[in-house]
Amino acid sequence: MIKELYDMRVRSLAILVVCLVLFFTLAPFQGKLLGLMEEYKDIVKKYAGSFPVEKLKEWNFYIYSQWFGKNLGQIIPIIGVLFAFPLFSREYENGTMEFLLVRKSRRYVFLSKTLTAIFVMTIELAFFSILPVIYSSIAGKDFESVYSYQYMVHILVGGLFWFSITLLFSTIFEDQVRPLLLSLGLIAITTVVGLIKPLRFLNTYRYILGSSIMRGEG
Repeated sequence: MIKELYDMRVRSLAILVVCLVLFFTLAPFQGKLLGLMEEYKDIVKKYAGSFPVEKLKEWNFYIYSQWFGKNLGQIIPIIGVLFAFPLFSREYENGTMEFLLVRKSRRYVFLSKTLTAIFVMTIELAFFSILPVIYSSIAGKDFESVYSYQYMVHILVGGLFWFSITLLFSTIFEDQVRPLLLSLGLIAITTVVGLIKPLRFLNTYRYILGSSIMRGEG
């Protein structure tokens, strides 16, 4: 397990830093964003469509729509892919898989790598989900945290789904490029095809972004 944690240190740290940067370029600047929208309200009205721009003045709506519905929500599949794609393909590519299997059984190697990656990813996704709760408490914001835990379930399931798909590719191919490209390509294809009404169930973003939560549908 120590080796697995060491191997994913760069990926997990990079994901943590990127998501923290995204959050802290969003959360503290609600007032500035609203000021810019007021200044350019004619342009905003033209392109906002049916989006309830006025509700962005409410802290709860602002965080749930901009953090869970956009910034964090959009990159959940990518996070799942990044945690999974090199798990086994890198060992094949570097020629170290045979060395690992000499020392441990196939079952041990598979479970050790997979469960460690799932553990780290789950911790990070859970942290990103409660980050608005922590920030709101420190900043003295009135925040309805109950929805953040519902979003957490959607985020964890979505992340684990794309992790599993990519893990399959990582065990099949003996290089790191193909699992990564195939997984990202599959995300793009299912998202685009999911725009067609009869096939919208293929678009995993419909679930990950949790649009049903704010409608009270869970």
